[in-house]
Amino acid sequence: MRHQQILDKLAARETVQAMNEDVARWTGEQMSYRGRSHAEVEKAVITPVLARWRCLFDAADATAAAKDVGWVALATLLHKYGFHDSAITAKALTSVDELNRHVVLSDAFEKQSPAIKALLRSAPTPLTRRPRNTRTVTFLRPGDVVSIQLAGRFHAAFVHELHGANEFPVIEFYAGSFSHPPTMAQLAGRPAARAGARARFGVAGLTYLPDPAQQVKALASQHSKAPHGGDPQPGGGLWSLTDIIDLPGATAALFNDDREPYL
Repeated sequence: MRHQQILDKLAARETVQAMNEDVARWTGEQMSYRGRSHAEVEKAVITPVLARWRCLFDAADATAAAKDVGWVALATLLHKYGFHDSAITAKALTSVDELNRHVVLSDAFEKQSPAIKALLRSAPTPLTRRPRNTRTVTFLRPGDVVSIQLAGRFHAAFVHELHGANEFPVIEFYAGSFSHPPTMAQLAGRPAARAGARARFGVAGLTYLPDPAQQVKALASQHSKAPHGGDPQPGGGLWSLTDIIDLPGATAALFNDDREPYL
């Protein structure tokens, strides 16, 4: 049984593709730091990747089947890239049983479930080189307004532009946070989270809309008014580059909390 065989049987191409891009991209980023042990890379990958995809696992409007598929995909992809987390693996093994109990997937998935479980229980092989970073194209467009869930709160952001050949969006956060995705009425007249373009970020990995991880939700498109008061100052830079996996840390100072960036 190979990792791709398991992933193909989950019949969730967009979820698997988005999750694979997240894990591969962030694994490559963490492996680029010289002197890091495999255990250090593993911790630096699993914690923030799980934080992003927990938006799906905790979503009230996501089906149980979608969550079960997500757990199996996450455990499989982590194993593929040489990582193991006992709690994630336990969730995935339970999810295999649930998918079979509710006859969600094919007969082939049920028949090969023992082999799937055996692979997930086995010790993964650590990578010896960084995974290939495939080029992505964002589905967001200038004028889009989105809600982004970070550590249980919801933050609104305006898409100013796209970098390169639609590689990733440059967004600007509105001031404040919300207990639910905000409405456009709540954002009317709201300033940027910080002045001097300090609330503007180019976000690698902010690709899909709808977002399979359910971290990013569309609020509006072709909106003409960006949050006010966030214009760049001479010599101050136009925006900061970050990754959607590291977004909680990159934006911590904007919302006056004590979250630290993942290193």
